[in-house]
Amino acid sequence: MKRHVKQLLSLKDRRFQEHYSFPFTVFNILQRREMLLSTALKTKKSYFPSLAKSFASVSASAVSAVARRLAQGDPVSFRNSEEQTVSKLMEQVNLVTSNVPSSTSSLLNMRNQIRALMTDQGLPSFYVTINPADVYNPVVKFMAGTEINVDEMLDSEVPHYWDQATLIARNPVVAAKFFNIYLRSFL
Repeated sequence: MKRHVKQLLSLKDRRFQEHYSFPFTVFNILQRREMLLSTALKTKKSYFPSLAKSFASVSASAVSAVARRLAQGDPVSFRNSEEQTVSKLMEQVNLVTSNVPSSTSSLLNMRNQIRALMTDQGLPSFYVTINPADVYNPVVKFMAGTEINVDEMLDSEVPHYWDQATLIARNPVVAAKFFNIYLRSFL
């Protein structure tokens, strides 16, 4: 499915790129698919019976109470053993979703990998911040399909901020492609 979506977003006909909900819907479908595949693979381990029993033993009110406390910023105080069970189950759920792109667990996993690299190899001594500024760059307008000659462009022909921002909002795929090209040429 990923290849099919990539093909649709690469077509010369830009209707999929410019559709207001297509990228969000596809991302949601792909993330749910990954979640279901990841969950199925992770729950087939030998501890599944005890995990299932724990899920069945907690009440909705205990889950709600723990969720309320976590939302208020109190991650450690639990009033009874049922809430402690919910906390342990939440740890298991994080492990189950760690392979799903853009999930909280995958971000935590990447953060831990960065920390491990810093522990192993030391802190980086050179930092680079790259800001491609797609709302000012005429290459984005070119990639969106406008015929322009970048080599002979006058100052008056440089895209205005508002027009460029509107173009990017209508077609975020162009901004993503521009960012990818810009970083690949830099690195």
